[in-house]
Amino acid sequence: MNFHISYRPAGGIARVLFFGPVGYKDKIEAIALLVEKYRHRKPLRVLLDLRYARSKTTLEEHKKFIHFIAENPVLRRAFIAVLHPRGRWTCPLPSHGSCLCRLSSREFVVEAEAEAWLAQIKVVPQPLAL
Repeated sequence: MNFHISYRPAGGIARVLFFGPVGYKDKIEAIALLVEKYRHRKPLRVLLDLRYARSKTTLEEHKKFIHFIAENPVLRRAFIAVLHPRGRWTCPLPSHGSCLCRLSSREFVVEAEAEAWLAQIKVVPQPLAL
């Protein structure tokens, strides 16, 4: 288990910190736990911190991971900031052909910028279901 999940109530940001060698199973386990713990947050703001991770995923596993996120009903509505180490893109999101290439996901190398982007997202009141 090479990840740690935390939540900052002040900014409403769920953070997944990956460290050391991280494989496909680690990523799926982390994201599944994140969804289980914070699915009630609306909007769900997620900071995926990959600065201290050494990716051990193949290109095929990376594509499967992207599809896992894109097809998850909770994450489909989430706002996701991916934080990469400066000068090294650990696990870049595809620039086209993926559901993650929408306005609700961005990639960053500066943590403060990622948090600022997530914090500026306004909560949109949901209509009451009768």
